[in-house]
Amino acid sequence: MSARHFTPGQFVDVSGVSNGKGFQGTVVKYGFKMQPATHGNSKSHRALGSTGMRQDPGRVFKNKKMPGRMGGVKRTVPNLQVK
Repeated sequence: MSARHFTPGQFVDVSGVSNGKGFQGTVVKYGFKMQPATHGNSKSHRALGSTGMRQDPGRVFKNKKMPGRMGGVKRTVPNLQVK
């Protein structure tokens, strides 16, 4: 498709694939705060922290924000005006 297919003032939905960022931790992916860098903290400054409760429910809930691949997914921006 080229720009000739559209007229000025027309509204269009634009779809594409977002930039892939690779495997990211929770600090980058969700903006979680880091743990203290001092006071006895060793090797867990950028770690997630707690992921669940105790024996009840004894599991991690679905959709828990965890580290993983970021970006590289299809996104659509609706109602962009052609100029």
